[in-house]
Amino acid sequence: MEEKRNTTVVRINNAEYRIVSDADEEYVRHVAFHVDKKMRDLIARDKRLSTSMAAVLTAVNCADEYMQSQEDNEKLRAQLLKYAEEAGASKLALDKLNAEVSRLRAENQSLKMNVVKLETEMKQLK
Repeated sequence: MEEKRNTTVVRINNAEYRIVSDADEEYVRHVAFHVDKKMRDLIARDKRLSTSMAAVLTAVNCADEYMQSQEDNEKLRAQLLKYAEEAGASKLALDKLNAEVSRLRAENQSLKMNVVKLETEMKQLK
């Protein structure tokens, strides 16, 4: 089954563009707004820029943002993996501690029973 492709008309730097995409119209407009703002900001800072120069610089800036985001994403993934490994190690340690607590409780119960037994024997000896 073929996916529906949407055509969205947007304005970027006072020029109209028809964008055909699988994405919904709202998303395409959001992206176009982002590009338009970046281009306008560049042109506002340097009036000598032509539309094509501003477009190329905008593309370079967007690519830089994308690559930095990818790098940040990889750092976050590595940090999450580290946290997951630490959580796994903590779970193993907790499981060992819980087993030790259970063992000590059983030993404590056994010792209490021995105390009661010894007290009973002492009473019988009196």
